Amino acid sequence: MSVRLGGVAGGGAWSWRQRLFAWEEELVGKLMLLLHNVTLQVNKDGQCLWTLETSKSFSVCSVYNYLTAQLPTVTLVPVSSLWHKDVPLKVVLFAWRLFWDRLPTKDNLFCCGVLDQNSLECVAGCGSVESSVHLLLHCNFFASVWHIIYNWLGISAGAPQHFPDHFIQFSYLASLSKVRQSILQVIWFATVWKIWKERNNRLFIDKICSVTQVVDKIKFLTFMWLKTNFNTLPFNLHGWWFSPFTMLDICQ
Repeated sequence: MSVRLGGVAGGGAWSWRQRLFAWEEELVGKLMLLLHNVTLQVNKDGQCLWTLETSKSFSVCSVYNYLTAQLPTVTLVPVSSLWHKDVPLKVVLFAWRLFWDRLPTKDNLFCCGVLDQNSLECVAGCGSVESSVHLLLHCNFFASVWHIIYNWLGISAGAPQHFPDHFIQFSYLASLSKVRQSILQVIWFATVWKIWKERNNRLFIDKICSVTQVVDKIKFLTFMWLKTNFNTLPFNLHGWWFSPFTMLDICQ
């Protein structure tokens, strides 16, 4: 029985108790790619071979040697900052996947064999290959979103090349006040989230917003998050829309 039976109507290889989330569907797609050439044969016993040992048998020592030989991935972003209590969990999980380059960007889908080399262009039409760093930081269109956000905050700063550096820099744009840092982190989360949503809208439903419209969505989203979690602060949508640092000045 081929594993492909799970991908057609009536197939018995895949069954779920409830509807999958989008990120779970992505994982299933990757699993199906890994099992693409696997065929289960009747009346033959399955066999697993441990390729890290010449004997093909599992050993704890081989696992330890393999793991310790890998180059560690270092991030300078504290976990307490990334897992932000004032940001919805789905957005926090999105940011976590972003930091580990686990988003289904076109370059990652190409590496998994989902897309061919002719389908890698950024959705903004800039002509570059769509990677997470390019899309969310350096694409001509989406970089303009960051530029307007910086102007909105009354700040001038160059964008670092990597997400941990960008996140840390953005967090300290309003001095060392912990409350101000927390609010700026909320703005950062909202910005990367709305850029990603705009990317998906362009890709899947052919709906295109202007830079100004994307920024307006970011402003409104951050206001809703902050108003929910900082309901004692004396600020309104109009004040937040035009002068966010007036509100931040209250947060000493």
